Amino acid sequence: MANKDNQISSNPPKYLKATGRSMWSRLIPLIGDQLEESDRALVESYCFNYQLLREAYEDIKENGIQYALYKVVMTPRGDIIDPNHFEGYKSNPATKTLSDATAKLNMLGQQLGLSPQSRAELAKLPKASDKQETMADLLGGDNVDF
Repeated sequence: MANKDNQISSNPPKYLKATGRSMWSRLIPLIGDQLEESDRALVESYCFNYQLLREAYEDIKENGIQYALYKVVMTPRGDIIDPNHFEGYKSNPATKTLSDATAKLNMLGQQLGLSPQSRAELAKLPKASDKQETMADLLGGDNVDF
């Protein structure tokens, strides 16, 4: 719910889990006054991807980056030759989730002004109190021939 100035609400969406809601609660005081309700989807996406990143990291901590694959080797008649034949390693799918969420957080963070470079770019933008030039002003006034 937006306030009367059309700023984004400080209340996180109910669908976010505790990690995403916690990020929302830390993020809005930092950048909320720069955002409007129309920016809500960006903030939600940032918090959701942070939630995914943390869940993937917890899975990797618990299960490792990769795991061993074993196969039962049998004869054509069905007799077991090797019940635990080592086939190699397989990557934990959470590593891709972690990588994807990290990349999305970086992209969304830049859009929200959360990186030093994006804050510098936002600082260069004219403020609402600065004189707004119209396209006619930029092209030399109203007497431009096309």
